[in-house]
Amino acid sequence: MIIMTDTDNTESINAGDVDRGTEATSDTQAEAQAREDELLAAAQVDMAMREALQNQFGENIDAEGVNDYYDVFDWDPNPTATDYYAMALRNPYAYAVTFLPSMTSWRDPPRIVDDAEAGENETAFESDVDDLLRDHDLWSYASRADMLAGIGTFGVLVLEFDDVEQDDVGDGDPKEGFGAEVNGATGLQGLRPYSRESIEEVKLGGPGSGRWGEPIRYELDLSDENDEEFAIDEGGPDSMWVHHSRVIHIHSDQLLDDEVRGIPRQQPVYNNLVDIEKTLGSAGELAYRASAWGININIAPEFDVEDNGEKMREHLARWQSGLENVLRTHGADDVKSLGGEDIDPQPVIDPNVEAISAQTGIPQSVLKGNETGERATTQDLKEWYGKIQERREQFVTPTIVRELIDRLIEYSVVSPPSNGAGSYSVEWTPLHELSQKDQAEIQHTRAQALKKWTGGMPEAMLTRQQQAEYIEDGILPSEFDEAPDDAAALEEASAAADGARDVEEMTAKYGTGEEAVADGGEVDDE
Repeated sequence: MIIMTDTDNTESINAGDVDRGTEATSDTQAEAQAREDELLAAAQVDMAMREALQNQFGENIDAEGVNDYYDVFDWDPNPTATDYYAMALRNPYAYAVTFLPSMTSWRDPPRIVDDAEAGENETAFESDVDDLLRDHDLWSYASRADMLAGIGTFGVLVLEFDDVEQDDVGDGDPKEGFGAEVNGATGLQGLRPYSRESIEEVKLGGPGSGRWGEPIRYELDLSDENDEEFAIDEGGPDSMWVHHSRVIHIHSDQLLDDEVRGIPRQQPVYNNLVDIEKTLGSAGELAYRASAWGININIAPEFDVEDNGEKMREHLARWQSGLENVLRTHGADDVKSLGGEDIDPQPVIDPNVEAISAQTGIPQSVLKGNETGERATTQDLKEWYGKIQERREQFVTPTIVRELIDRLIEYSVVSPPSNGAGSYSVEWTPLHELSQKDQAEIQHTRAQALKKWTGGMPEAMLTRQQQAEYIEDGILPSEFDEAPDDAAALEEASAAADGARDVEEMTAKYGTGEEAVADGGEVDDE
């Protein structure tokens, strides 16, 4: 209890009031103590009731102070990469959340362009990249690695350089074979993408190593490749260490306080995906049970069950199994069909889909596809493609494309660009293609803007070709060409034409009995 004293409103007590004050104080303290005890008892009762209710509803606090409503709603508090992988392969919404961003990003492959002066022939760098794309299908493997990286916190794309022989894979010493840094490579033999599920261990560099907090080696689980169905020729190790120089590390899209591990794409919406799984599963199970309908027969009071009951049971069994297609109701007073109830899972699924859409940025129409018979709206696609373009520029290009090309340049698999390593551009084909109607509206807007900007005389500032290029492509010349020699004559002609129109309008009604009135003048009818 805290007692606050107001020092600005104190009153003095004289000697004669001391006894009465002491008695009053004693009574006041007793009353205050009684009220305090009453409040404490009420608080204890309230806490007991709250605990009982929480226990009843499964929201009690455990010994570690963690709510156990995850147990109540059957949500896994710590799903693993295995859980995410299984969900992505079996649940259509989880498949979209996990793979759709990567699939859409790589719908059109990037184009690698040397930053050399425009107009020159294909450079050695561009030629080497084109050869790799043709020989090893580079972007297909990069796309698969991007998809796998989103299952867990990260994935890897392993580069198989030609400096390691088959007999020297490094299954013993982690610093031999693939576990050693690339040395003396002259070409690329292949690529292999792996998800977090296939990575057993990652060794990070310590302070002073030059790779503090960054991976040095990865231990890959190769047991799936050595199973009975697909055994590696002449056997192979169940696991293998791979040096970071042979690995393109691809974290899941969003990083927080960790430079190596991102947030798995399903993690923020995993509870919603589980709820959809449960709803769809229960609806299917209830529909199955409802389809196994039966019949209820009330026997007539006059029916002799002892003599004819066995015959009725046999007949009903044959009818239910389809051996007889006529139900004889002799002795039956009433026959009712026991059907099931209609199940509609949409009221549960729709809010979860809405939550998934809000969290991931994937429009609901894209998540649902054409299940309602409607295609995604143009606005939805524009917003979605805008997010994908942003993902291309801020994630795919620096994390995957440039890391891969830079690594190949570093180990002389491809020639460096004309102006040195890194002097190349990554260009993406726009995802959204405008319809003819959209293009016509844009060109009309540009033509109106050009006319307003030039005061209705575009010929005075731009040639016909420059006007056409702006209207069609939105491109203005970096330096305006000189105005045509007859620009002044055009202006004079335009002014003369305007004057001629004014005179014509003013005299148009002469001789018609409705002569035009000059400004400020009056017509005398006499």
